Amino acid sequence: MKNRIKLFLENFFAYGFINILNKIVPLLMLPIVTRMLPNTSDFGRFDLFNMIINFGSSFAVLGIYDAIFREYFEKDDLQYKMKVTSTGMQIVLLSSFVVMLILIIFNKAFSQIFLGDANSTFIIVTAAIGVFLSANRNIISAPTRMQNRRTIYVVSGLSNSIAYYGLAILLVYIGLGYQGLIYGNLIASLGILLFFWILNKKEFHFKLYDKEIAKTLLKIGLPLLPVFVIYWAFNSTDKIMITHMLDVAQVGIYSIGARVASISQFIYQAFAGGWQYFAFSTMRDDDQVQLTSKIFEYLGIISFLAFIILIPFNQWIFNLLFTGDYTKGAEVFPYLFLSPLLLMLVQTAGNQFLVVKKSFYMTLALAVGVIVNIIMNFFMIRAYGIVGCSLSTLTGYAISVLMVVIVTSKMKLLKLSNAFKIISILMVGVVLCLFFKLHLILCVLVFFCVLAITLGYWRDVKKVLVNLKR
Repeated sequence: MKNRIKLFLENFFAYGFINILNKIVPLLMLPIVTRMLPNTSDFGRFDLFNMIINFGSSFAVLGIYDAIFREYFEKDDLQYKMKVTSTGMQIVLLSSFVVMLILIIFNKAFSQIFLGDANSTFIIVTAAIGVFLSANRNIISAPTRMQNRRTIYVVSGLSNSIAYYGLAILLVYIGLGYQGLIYGNLIASLGILLFFWILNKKEFHFKLYDKEIAKTLLKIGLPLLPVFVIYWAFNSTDKIMITHMLDVAQVGIYSIGARVASISQFIYQAFAGGWQYFAFSTMRDDDQVQLTSKIFEYLGIISFLAFIILIPFNQWIFNLLFTGDYTKGAEVFPYLFLSPLLLMLVQTAGNQFLVVKKSFYMTLALAVGVIVNIIMNFFMIRAYGIVGCSLSTLTGYAISVLMVVIVTSKMKLLKLSNAFKIISILMVGVVLCLFFKLHLILCVLVFFCVLAITLGYWRDVKKVLVNLKR
């Protein structure tokens, strides 16, 4: 067990370092970009472009990326592994092309749906191209992840971020406005796709397409498709509703808050990068449930502490980085910071459904969460504007976590300590006091929350540190 915890932590911190590097560049560039685009509407349009790419990619990938990960470790036969990657690549190549065509053909209709008018077809057409590049890049890069070649991710990810923002800023500077950001995105996506194709092309062969493997991949992947659509809905329906209920300028402010809040994804993406390899390579171990439960609690505690630490610096961070209306992004920052971390907890416990091949439970839990999110948005946006929208998003994730924990616990796939349950209840109080500005009660709850974490987990921290030294 010690070696497996060490494996997870090594992957966690290694991919954490990779993703910190990849996120530092965009964060450093964000104040520059917003000063070059002082109109928050322009940044809102660019963020809606990214939102559409994420939407289309969900349908283009068809859950095949995760299915490849699951099936790749099914056998130690090299030929079988190549059949898995080759078959998955051909499925996504076809599906991504179809999705791209649909977006291009019905560009006016999608423009009305996503941007509230029929005149933003440029964004739809370029996003369609982005969908094709993004979906295929995910599959072509999969062997690098599955073989755990972390150094390559450091170099490729950092280089791609630098190239993208350098080119995007140049294009904005010469007068292309938010369109410069879009062109930079597409060129960088094409570059990283070609890089991984050159690196991994020996893993893909059109002649190795296997119908039986294709059926298996689709059997595993298709039930996950609604999950990825729901992920998109969590991240994007709020922006669509803000566009229709408020305006694109408010989307720009909300998006800036979300971008800065994405620093929490240093933790989330480190987890995502190291988790898949770790989870599936240890899924047959006898104490897998105990190990997964411990990791769930540790990640929860890390998330809660990160949220508590950042609360006092909220407005200061935005005043330091931005000017004008962009500083209002501080209002949504705390709730959007915690949301991806709750998604991390959903995926940790929900991975148990994948292990026993019952992924529909994951879909159900996320579906309930996103429905709660959308219903709350109708009321919260009207009452509290974009701040209410951010709390709705966080609440939706919290509902999904609760449902996944309840179901996995009843299936004896997860077992959480009472200490963690108490701390979670205290954190609910912390979030509500922050939203309603009950500062005195907030301070009291934070104190008890930190005290409970210290008393409940200091022994675990000591054990982990000892294991790492060995």
